[in-house]
Amino acid sequence: MRIGIDCRMAGTGEGIGRYCEELAVNLGALDSENTYYLLTNEISNFPARLDFVHAKSGRQFPISKTNFHIVKTRSKYYSFAEQTKLVGELRRLKLDLVHFTNFNLPILYPGKFVTTIHDVIHHSYPGKKMSHLFHRLAYRLVINTAVRRASKVIAVSEATKNDIVKVFGIYPNKVSVIHEGVDPNFTVRPVSKDGLDKVKAKYGIGKPYLLFVGVWRQYKNLPRLAAAFDILKEKYGRDYELVLAGKIDPFYPEIAREVFAVKHSKDIKALGYIPDADLRTLYVGAKIFVLPSLVEGFGLIGLEAQAAGVPVVASDIPVLREILGEGAIFFDPSSVEDIAGKINQALSSQRVLDELSQKGKANAQKFDWRETARETLQVYRECGI
Repeated sequence: MRIGIDCRMAGTGEGIGRYCEELAVNLGALDSENTYYLLTNEISNFPARLDFVHAKSGRQFPISKTNFHIVKTRSKYYSFAEQTKLVGELRRLKLDLVHFTNFNLPILYPGKFVTTIHDVIHHSYPGKKMSHLFHRLAYRLVINTAVRRASKVIAVSEATKNDIVKVFGIYPNKVSVIHEGVDPNFTVRPVSKDGLDKVKAKYGIGKPYLLFVGVWRQYKNLPRLAAAFDILKEKYGRDYELVLAGKIDPFYPEIAREVFAVKHSKDIKALGYIPDADLRTLYVGAKIFVLPSLVEGFGLIGLEAQAAGVPVVASDIPVLREILGEGAIFFDPSSVEDIAGKINQALSSQRVLDELSQKGKANAQKFDWRETARETLQVYRECGI
């Protein structure tokens, strides 16, 4: 088959971008039979050749097979050109199948396709970027088209599959659950004490710390985490810093206001975007990784923390129970007291911390990008029959 893969988000350093990159790399290692066309943005960080070191992460992406081709497109994701120009660009390639790696696809594309739905968070938390009626209607139209017209829908978790079936009313057998994987760099590269000390000094971290990684959005539940941090200080006497790594979204200034309104805000470090090399070091140095989300599609960040050996304390929601397994302590994300109590429970015993670390590492080993690619390839074959 001639298969197109929408890699326009590759090179962004974000979750879907990583999904595109890992899928392309691992398909490159598995499949010599089909011919692949990787559609990338002309203005993205994804380079024109296939055997490269990624500029942002420093990771090697060794695709050098002759059955893989980069196709540059000027149809940026979430743009008007995506709905117009991209249709013609795809048709000129005469593809047997297209894999849209997110719901955003040209609704007038007439060919056969599969789509990956990472979550339906926008149905519950539409956010300020979709504050206008037009944006909300456009989102609903595009994602409905993606789900209903796809030959197959790929969901990244059973929880997300259940949400898709419930929201869109489609048959469960149309949705294949294919878990994401973990970057092996989170497990194989050692971090020295000197390396950790340098990274902590670079970001001004002076005490033992709790770590959160993620965007500053409503569903990430950061204000409650900050309030729980106050309780951890006041009620339990824990002298820690709370390190928040991730892009601060300017569309949600109220989140930053609430986070820094707590009594012990001087011990909260907001670091912004962190390069992958430093991020892994921050994982390894953390006493605990906290994931307080109200909803998630998969929870890759928590899985990466487990792979790095960090004890994880997380929200008791179906998707995190599914993905993190026995390698986490779970709390009620709506209860500030329970968040603080469960973090304190983990901190109260080195035996508990060691057990969480060991169980987390074992759990993370179950999630392999090569297996993600293998199962995705099977979906391609089924749709190509």
